[in-house]
Amino acid sequence: MRPVGVWQWSLWGLLLCLLCSSCLGSPSPSTAPEKRAGSQGLRFRLAGFPRKPFEGRVEIQRAGEWGTICDDDFTLQAAHVLCRELGFTEATGWTHSAKYGPGTGRIWLDNLSCSGTEQSVTECASRGWGNSDCTHDEDAGVICKQAHSVRVP
Repeated sequence: MRPVGVWQWSLWGLLLCLLCSSCLGSPSPSTAPEKRAGSQGLRFRLAGFPRKPFEGRVEIQRAGEWGTICDDDFTLQAAHVLCRELGFTEATGWTHSAKYGPGTGRIWLDNLSCSGTEQSVTECASRGWGNSDCTHDEDAGVICKQAHSVRVP
């Protein structure tokens, strides 16, 4: 019997994970790397199922922990800011009630209020980081314009 290399196990593990996620319909984070590091060391990604590369449940990593945003008081203006955080130019829409499946971990932001012109979600008003009365059945999602923005370092 021939030994199996690490890379073969990794491919089998990935295939098994993808098959399980598809069969069970469970939400899964993007397989693409996070779009960019935001203000104050935050990272952003789109997750969930089913979705396209420019849409999904918004997840934020803060203090090394991934979490979500509650849909309470969420607006298109907040979606614009989040899409820019993700590297897109703007939002074309947003979703509520965990359309892309419920997330896990903390609900980082609740009652997020943005004008739409903020450079970062940290400039928007909210109940404060980690202060929420929501469940993951209220996770917000965004639909971003497919064109990516050009960022100058």
